[in-house]
Amino acid sequence: MEQFLQQLQDSNPILQFLGVMLVGMIPFLEGYFAVPIGIAVGFPAVMTIIAAIVGNWISVMVVILASDRVRQWLQSRKPSERKQEKHNKRLERGQKLFQKYGVPGVSLLGPLLIGDHIAALVCIAAGASKRYVIIWQTIAIVVWAVGTGILVLLGLNALK
Repeated sequence: MEQFLQQLQDSNPILQFLGVMLVGMIPFLEGYFAVPIGIAVGFPAVMTIIAAIVGNWISVMVVILASDRVRQWLQSRKPSERKQEKHNKRLERGQKLFQKYGVPGVSLLGPLLIGDHIAALVCIAAGASKRYVIIWQTIAIVVWAVGTGILVLLGLNALK
């Protein structure tokens, strides 16, 4: 394992960036998980935070754009054609959050409770505008990645 981590640390910075970016794209791992992993492996902190933000942002934008298209398609169907949709617990929790806090609250609290991807989906499904969701999801992704990076760096400095 130590040899693998050493190879990662010595690898091309572009590969490091892409690796952190890929972890940031994974739902429920996202940027706030990719940042501590990248920093713990020894990647430069700023590059790690940026890579995590980019990866998380790209994957969440795909969810937003796809769910907006699905919502438009569902709304264009006749009421008799619509099926009763099943809800899972995360979506139900997200709907309650949306009703209570709106797009800003769901976007900022989403990573803690339901994940960025489901938070974006909930906002779109609840009828929020795509543009408004994109703005707040971008803010939330940056806040969580930068905040996590700062906490990791403060923790590492405290250990020294």
